[in-house]
Amino acid sequence: MKRILRKILPKNGYNRLVKLRRSMTSRWHPSSFPLRAIERKTLSDAALLEIRTAIDVKARMDYGRHDIYLHIDSVIEYETRLHSCEKEPDTVEWIETFMKPGDTFYDIGANVGAYSLVAAKFFAGAVRVYAFEPAFLNFSQLCRNLFLNGCQEIVIPLSVALSDNTKIDAFNYHDLVAGGSLHTLGEAIDYKGDRFDPVLKQPMLSYRADDLIAQFNLPVPNHIKIDVDGIELSVLKGADETLSNPALRSIVVELEEGENEAQISEYMFSKGFELNSKHRRRTPAMLNCIFVRIVDPLVSAHQPTVNCQS
Repeated sequence: MKRILRKILPKNGYNRLVKLRRSMTSRWHPSSFPLRAIERKTLSDAALLEIRTAIDVKARMDYGRHDIYLHIDSVIEYETRLHSCEKEPDTVEWIETFMKPGDTFYDIGANVGAYSLVAAKFFAGAVRVYAFEPAFLNFSQLCRNLFLNGCQEIVIPLSVALSDNTKIDAFNYHDLVAGGSLHTLGEAIDYKGDRFDPVLKQPMLSYRADDLIAQFNLPVPNHIKIDVDGIELSVLKGADETLSNPALRSIVVELEEGENEAQISEYMFSKGFELNSKHRRRTPAMLNCIFVRIVDPLVSAHQPTVNCQS
C-alpha cells in the first residue's frame, strides 16, 4: 500500500497521510490503512477529509501537440475525458484547421474543458474561447482545469445553459459524476427521445445566445461547437441572429442520425450553411456534423475539408 500511495499521490499529499498516520494509534499496515480503516469506519470525519484532500490525481490528455493536464476525480474522466482527442479526432482537426488567430470560439457543452483547452493551447491564446457548461460538477472541473493549464485568462467559463428561451428552466442530471454527460435542459428526455428519471432536477439559468451576446456585449463567435445531448435545435434557434452574422463561419453539431439530423441540416441550410462533413461517434447512431457558411464557389474551393472518420 505504501508503494501504491507513493505512486499515485503527489509528495505533499503522501506526507499529509504520513502525518495523519502518526497521529493515530493503529499501525500503518497495507491491509488495514487506509482502505480497511475506511471500510470499518474507524477513521474520524476529519481524518477522512485529510485523506480526500491528499488525493489529487492529475493526468496528461492525449493531445500530441501540447501538454494538457486534467484533474481526475472519476472513472469517466480517466477513461473518456483523458482520451478526448482519440474520441473525436475530427473535432481536433476542425479546431486546428478552421480556426485562425483572432477568432472567437463558443464551446457549448464544454464538459471539463478538453476541446476548449485544445483551442487555447494550439493557438497559444490567440483564439478567445467561451466555454458553456451548466452541470455543476463539470463546471467545477472545467475551472480547475483552466487554472491547471494556465488558461484562465484565455478561456472564459460560463455556468449557464443555452437554448431557445431566456428564463430559469429545469436542468435534469443523468448522473452526479465529474465528467458525466447526457444531462438535459427542460424536459427529462434524452438524445434518443426517451424519458428518464433524473437523479437531480435543478433550476438553471438558460439564455438564448442572441440575448446573452446582446446583454453582455460578447463578441459574435466565428466558430461554435454544440454538444448538448438532445436540444441542439433549440440552441440553434436561440442563436438566430448570430447564425445570420457573416462573422460566424463554421459550426460543429453532435446529433442523432435520422430525423434529428434532417431537421438540423434543413435549419442550417435556411441560415446559409452547408454540410462540410460528418463523422460517426462511438455512441451508435450519433454523428458530429461540420457545417460551413455558403460562400462564393471560388472562395468555397479553398475552404478546408475535414476527412470523414468512420
